[in-house]
Amino acid sequence: MKVLITGGYGFIGSFVAAKFYEEGSDVIIIDNISSGNVRHIKFPHTSYIIDVESPNCDAIFAEQNIDIVVHLAAQINIVTSMENPYADTKSNILGLTNILQLSAKHHVKKFLFASSAAVYGLSEEIPLGEDLPCKPVSTYGINKLLGEYYCGKWSELYQLNTLCLRFANVYGPRQGLTGEGGVVSMFMKRMLNSQSLTVYGSGEQTRDFIYVEDVAEAIYRASQSPQSGVMNLSTGTEHSINTLVRILSDLHPLAGVRRAEPRPGDILRSVLDNSLLCNALAWEPRFSLEEGLRRTYEWFTVSAPIAPREVAAASAKAALNDEHIQNELLNSSMSRHVRSLYLNQSEHYMEGSPVLKSEIFTAVIHSREQAKRKFNTDYTILTLSNLSNGHLEDLHTVDSYLRENDYIGLNPVNELQILLSNISSTEAAHVVNRLKKNGISTELAFSSDHEGRNKRRE
Repeated sequence: MKVLITGGYGFIGSFVAAKFYEEGSDVIIIDNISSGNVRHIKFPHTSYIIDVESPNCDAIFAEQNIDIVVHLAAQINIVTSMENPYADTKSNILGLTNILQLSAKHHVKKFLFASSAAVYGLSEEIPLGEDLPCKPVSTYGINKLLGEYYCGKWSELYQLNTLCLRFANVYGPRQGLTGEGGVVSMFMKRMLNSQSLTVYGSGEQTRDFIYVEDVAEAIYRASQSPQSGVMNLSTGTEHSINTLVRILSDLHPLAGVRRAEPRPGDILRSVLDNSLLCNALAWEPRFSLEEGLRRTYEWFTVSAPIAPREVAAASAKAALNDEHIQNELLNSSMSRHVRSLYLNQSEHYMEGSPVLKSEIFTAVIHSREQAKRKFNTDYTILTLSNLSNGHLEDLHTVDSYLRENDYIGLNPVNELQILLSNISSTEAAHVVNRLKKNGISTELAFSSDHEGRNKRRE
């Protein structure tokens, strides 16, 4: 069975991909890697660095004979959806309809769409059932609801089996600082940095937190079922923000808790009725909030979370434009139809090293270029001036100083470079200084906050 996962290098997508792989499926990923991370996937798979809106996705469907599509690629930041509704609509509507149309055209057997509890808006009903009126208040929620309408219409017009899953507050390892479960990752980061946690209002406001592996399990079961329509994907359990803080304090000493005024429009209670999905799929959540937070905490203690500067990029699903796709993928001597850039984790990197191969590194830089043009998120490239591929120990030292969305790679002329995502040349100086203390020299090759290329030896 072949499954296509859009956004498969992202927080939720990488867990979904792993679940399908464990169950014996051939996994295909479409991701523009503007916020996803190739390091999240460590098993053999087929990967296409391309945007979900691109007409060139047609070639992927034609070539791969896909059975199941799990559409997770999305702009997930509610604030961004209000400030930049065009970007939200481009990803969450144009991307969806493109993948929907191709699924119908190429006779996909099952189409799963990641919707959201945001479709319910400010409803005070408890619990929130699928039959309640939807009154979204954000562009993000509006577009998720519109996405459900598109799925229903494609099912009616083209007999495409579609199932829309309204996610509650998903949390877990690999999560960035944005999205509807982002309070967990935000608290984790502040806690581990010995910063106080900010709780708005009384802290008794409740949310329905669901661990990401439970989401992956439910999505897999849904893909194997004949179910269609709309279902809530949640724990069906309320937990207050104060409860969240208490559990975290049992895991790690807190620097303090700062109480702030309630935020306008904050919902006091939120929990989704999951009985429809539980009964239809014989599914129930396995992870308690305590266990899920413990697993998440363990990941955060060994993996560098996305820095605050990266919040804008994590919400910006920027893509390679058609010209880049044509030149980099379709017309390349390395490609047939659309270039599959890498098949498994070992093929991303030079053998035995943390260095991305030139074509992969180039594609990652292209995604950062697009994020800069569309959302003004900076990035910086440093050249490692005194290292070569043979200096494996030093290269691993360099890699240990980098964040999760930073990369070492080879440029087209085989120079070793570092890509620092969503960071200006001024902020990059901290990385430069750390490396310098270890005898590793760098040159500033490019920074998006400068005009043109500025080279200087550090």
